[in-house]
This record gives sequence, structure tokens and C-alpha cells, in this order.
Amino acid sequence: MDNMDKEKKKFFMTPAKLMIALFTVICLVIPIATAVLPKQERSENENRTLAKFPQIINQTKLDKAENFADVIGAVRWEDITVRDEDSYMDKLETYFSDHIIGRDEWVRTRNTIEMLAGKKEINEVYTLKNQMIQVFKDYDKETVNASLNAMNRFAETHPDMQCSLMIAPTAQELFSSEIPTYAGYLSEKTFIDECYKKMQGVTTIDCLSYLSGHQSDYIFYRTDHHWTSLGAYYAYCAAAKALGYSSYGVSSFNIETANSCFRGTLYSKTLDNSITPDSIDYYHLASGEPTVKMTVFDGTKETVYDSLYVRSFLDVKDKYSSFTGSNAPIVTIETDVDNGKSLLLVKDSYAHSLVPFLSKHFSKITMVDMRYINTDLSKFIDVDSYQQTLFMFNAISFSSDIHLKKILLTK
Repeated sequence: MDNMDKEKKKFFMTPAKLMIALFTVICLVIPIATAVLPKQERSENENRTLAKFPQIINQTKLDKAENFADVIGAVRWEDITVRDEDSYMDKLETYFSDHIIGRDEWVRTRNTIEMLAGKKEINEVYTLKNQMIQVFKDYDKETVNASLNAMNRFAETHPDMQCSLMIAPTAQELFSSEIPTYAGYLSEKTFIDECYKKMQGVTTIDCLSYLSGHQSDYIFYRTDHHWTSLGAYYAYCAAAKALGYSSYGVSSFNIETANSCFRGTLYSKTLDNSITPDSIDYYHLASGEPTVKMTVFDGTKETVYDSLYVRSFLDVKDKYSSFTGSNAPIVTIETDVDNGKSLLLVKDSYAHSLVPFLSKHFSKITMVDMRYINTDLSKFIDVDSYQQTLFMFNAISFSSDIHLKKILLTK
């Protein structure tokens, strides 16, 4: 090898050296960039607050420090050295995971590689053709029994109030015949049936049968865990007998497609752009909608709307919240339906797209989210003024609900 060849070899990197250099740059640049670049406080894609940088200094001790030993004593050494779910290192790991530069692209790339390798379930989301499905794998029986007992007790202590329970299936149950048995998912139908058998003095509503009869319709979003407005419509029909109204036929409504680029909660877990975005539809009575006044109490203040649709949410990631707004402790809906009927609706977010249909038949509906109520509900509303109570949850949220039992605090 002559001197010129040797010089060329020194100047040009071999592929192996190039990869090492690139890897070194990535390992150095990404952590530094993550540390110094401005941080977002909230992820719109995941609809959650991102982790803040964990503090290892006890500020109270530091303020009282009189010497260097006191300053050292203000450091939470146990957080640094003990690795448990609340340790400093775990919090630091979560912080960097939340704020790593290009986080969404890293997650999307990883998920794409796993899907190309044949993996169907990513972050508890099963993808079947053009449909994402929230999976139902297990649940705590004690938690479920506590909720069932609380509802039975509520019905017993309010004998003049007609109480009903609707546990809705999710997309998993509707597409269960297409999911291989080795996936190991639970039957939502079996779960719902077992819950219904334990109800005493509470009317159970079978909306699964109504939905199953329309499986080929667009009744669940493709990228979100909620049902669509059409799915909510079929649940509204299923509840008619129990709640004492005659449901309108679907042809009685004019359908407004308010948005056609909705990517929901399941998309946020997978970032799979191959699934067709969803449409948000509003159903309006062709003969004219009841006049409504919706009062949202967020725990500190009330906000009043003249519609059940908060259209400002159509401009953000969480477009499903355009149905009655985002989750709040208490939402009261008053209409000009002149029949004096009132409904207390203890619910999860599946009820948000159901309420626009129910509002055609009640003078007053109050939605209660027990996640935000930690005391006697009577401190906020006159419970005894309601003629009916509907407990409304989807199977997966109900299976893990630890808050519904707080209804026992209500006198």
C-alpha cells in the first residue's frame, strides 16, 4: 500500500467507525438537547401533563440551613439511593422519557418496527385491519364488587327513585370473533352478565344486543376508545324502556359532520398513521332541538353554555370533549322539554355523547363524575329531587373504577 492510499484511509472513515461516531453523537446530542431546550408542560397528543424535573432538595430544610452540614442535610439522599416507585431516579427517568427531543417520532418508529415484526398489540391497543381496539385483559373482583354493592345500597336508601345500570361494551366485544383466542382477552359480555346478576333493586339495560345488531355500522371510533354518536344512538334506543321514553328513529335526525380528522386516545398510544382518522358527528332533530342551558361546575366555578356541544374542542387534539366539554365533577343540563322529568346520571365519558339524545326527553339531567367527588353528593345537588338515576359506564372503565363506591357517602 503506497503512502497516498494510507493517507486516504486515514482521512475517510470505515463504515464501522462511521456508525460508532454517529452513535456517539446521538448519545451526546440527544440528552444535551433534551436538557437545554424549552420544555412543554402538557402533551396535547396524549392529553396529559408531562412530568416536571424532580427536586432532590428539601426546600424547608434548606431555608433553615445555618451551615454547610445543614445544606447537605437538605438533600433527599434516600430518593437518590433507594430505587422504588417514588424514587428520584424513577422520577428522573420519567422526566427524560416525557421530554426527550423528537419523542413522538421515537415512539412511532419503535411501534412501527414492532408491527412490521407481526405484533398486533401495542401499549394495550390491538389493531385489527382499520380498527384500533382497547383491550380488556383482567380486573380486580373486589373493586367491581365494591361498585356493585354501592349501587345496590344507593337504590336501597333511595326507594322512591328508579335506578338503572348500563354497562356498555367496547369495540373489543364487537370485534371479538376476529381476534384470535390466544390473545387472552376477557369476554366483556360475560363480565357484563356477571355484574347484572348481582344487581338488586336496580334495572339493568342491555345495550350490547342493540350494538351487536349493528356491528357493520360505524358505531365505534377507529382511533379512540369511545363509541361514535351512532353507537350512542343505539344505546339511547336500548335505554328507552327502562328510562320511560319513546326513542326517535334515526331518520328523525339531521347529521352534521363537525370534524373529519379526529385521532383519539388509541392513536395517541400507537401513533399509527395507517388507520383512517375519525369523524365527529352531531345528531340534530329535524323537527327542531330543545332549548338547553348547560352549566359546568369544575369544582370552583360554573361556566354556562347554550349548547351541549363545546365546539372549541374541535380545534384541539381532544375533539371528543366537544360533547358537553371535558370531564367535570358536575354538569347540569336544563331544557324546555316540559314534562318535569329529571335524571341523575352517574357516569364515565361514554355518557357525554349519549346525553344529547337523552336531552330530548328530560327537563333536567345532571351528570356526575365520581372521580372528582369526595364527599356527600347532597352538598352539591338535591339528590332527592331526581326521579331517576342512571349509572352509565363502559365495561373496561367500570372494571377498574375505584371511585363509584364513594356514592355511599351520599345521604
